[in-house]
Amino acid sequence: MRKAVIALFIIAIVLQFSCEPPGKQQTVAPPAPLYSDPHPVPADAMEMKVTGEHGGRLISIVLADPKTFHQLIHTEADTQTYNELMAAGLTKLNNQTQEVEPALAKSWESSEDHLTWTFHLRQGLQWSDGAPFNADDVLFTMEVVNDSKIESGAHDVLVLNNKTIAWTKLDDYTVQAKLPMIFAPFLRQIEGGSVPILAKHKWESAYREGKFAEVMQVNMDPKDYVGMGPFTLKEFKTGQRVTLARNPYYWKKDANGKRLPYLDEITFEIVPTQDQIELRIEKGEIDTHYTIRPEDVDTLRQAGKTTNVKIIDLGPTYDFEGIFFNQNSGKNPKTGKSFLDPVKRGWFTDPNFRQAISYAINRVALVQNVFFGKAVPSYGMESVSNKQWYNDQITKYLYDPAKALQLLQAAGFTQKTAEAGTTLYDKKGNEVRFTLNTNAGNSLRNTECNLIVSDLAKIGIHVEYTPLDFNALLTKVDQTFDFDAMLLGLGHDDLDPNSGLNVWLSSGTLHFWYPRQKKPATSWEKRIDELFLQIQQTYDFAERKKYYDEVQQIVAEQQPMIFTVTPKIFVCAKETLGNLKPALSRHRTLWNADELYWKKQ
Repeated sequence: MRKAVIALFIIAIVLQFSCEPPGKQQTVAPPAPLYSDPHPVPADAMEMKVTGEHGGRLISIVLADPKTFHQLIHTEADTQTYNELMAAGLTKLNNQTQEVEPALAKSWESSEDHLTWTFHLRQGLQWSDGAPFNADDVLFTMEVVNDSKIESGAHDVLVLNNKTIAWTKLDDYTVQAKLPMIFAPFLRQIEGGSVPILAKHKWESAYREGKFAEVMQVNMDPKDYVGMGPFTLKEFKTGQRVTLARNPYYWKKDANGKRLPYLDEITFEIVPTQDQIELRIEKGEIDTHYTIRPEDVDTLRQAGKTTNVKIIDLGPTYDFEGIFFNQNSGKNPKTGKSFLDPVKRGWFTDPNFRQAISYAINRVALVQNVFFGKAVPSYGMESVSNKQWYNDQITKYLYDPAKALQLLQAAGFTQKTAEAGTTLYDKKGNEVRFTLNTNAGNSLRNTECNLIVSDLAKIGIHVEYTPLDFNALLTKVDQTFDFDAMLLGLGHDDLDPNSGLNVWLSSGTLHFWYPRQKKPATSWEKRIDELFLQIQQTYDFAERKKYYDEVQQIVAEQQPMIFTVTPKIFVCAKETLGNLKPALSRHRTLWNADELYWKKQ
């Protein structure tokens, strides 16, 4: 089960090629040499029911430099993408079917009470540096995950009712997990996107020295990156690109017994604007792109008739986005000052204030004016596409400025009108004014924020909209906590409720409005913590759905995140890209990158 990650970037895949002017004789390149595997394929390699040809390079586009390459400690979506290409777990979640599949563990079984799980590891596998993989790597990984000093999303979701899972080694290729309670999504929770297995021989010394958080940073020597994924780190140049190369020791093979992956390299070029990305697609330079802006869909469909690029409509995303207000009551340990102005915190912690903001936002206008009709209004934490878990009965805050003002007046706020316009004041006479941030370079969110600023001005609230650099924004959200309100999106790739534990638990690292609480700050957060515990402890779907429906209703009532819209997802791909299996879960076109290949023309 993949933990939620901050979805702030646009990524596209392009293949570099050379074009001659019309009428000019082209030089025919010599045929590429046949692929020769430098190492024997392990007897225990996992066979995939695919075929293809080796060779070629994909070039991908991201909006910002990576903040880290750390396999376990990260929150941003681009690092999640890199790691899912360079790391692997005991299990893997199939993005299309949402089913759990074997990975580094080839099989497993559980006791009748579902408290003891035994995993049988693939034998003869090697890390990307050639070192052998075995049970010691699994036990080391789980020791790190269980360590409360290592702030990772994996720790958030694998500590069960404040108790850790006990892992033991039965032999070099068998490990056993003893759970402190029934944990229904266990196999989903240990998949590679959430718990990548770490190389003990590489990272143990840093962990024992208390320096584990310092490794796998962007200034590392690429040769020092060690993983079990289909690719490994080749190069990072600040402001230019991240390049991944084929892992020569990868442990999957195709239907003909040839080692995967097929591609030689994937390069992520760092391009700061979406407009530049759109132009490259329109010119036919893009091979596959995981999110096309709604305003570009029709143009690119027309261009695709000559560029051999098809546009695929995947429907409303599983992801969610919205506004959250800073409710952190903590103090900066260096200055002793509150992270947030107490006056603003008084507003932001009032559910009437948050509900009023929700009523004041015209979501239908956002759908039409920002997303060109290619989105649906959003009122809750689950997408309508998640048909299994979506609760259609939650409270919905339809656009109603009069109702918003009524709630504010009931909470002691008043409006005053002057020549300059209408202004809202709290009961102590403070003008209601705050700053709204989102990530710079995202034209959709920029327009969305400007419309929200206009909506709130109608009820007298003055909002200063300030877009921020991607990494600066993450620092405010995750470290310094010096912000008022943010409009952000969160990736939601595994549809099981527990994939969002690091967001919705009061102790979660991505509980943005007040993260890492020692104990729940409010009664409603305490109730959500209790409900998720109940969701974890039963395999009965009807019971799990009942508890999760209540979670969704509490979030709807309390509005810790004011959901705005659910965009429809469009991806594009060249007809010559083989084994493409687009899915709503991220990465939508690269999740099976080890199978992708270029068809011969």
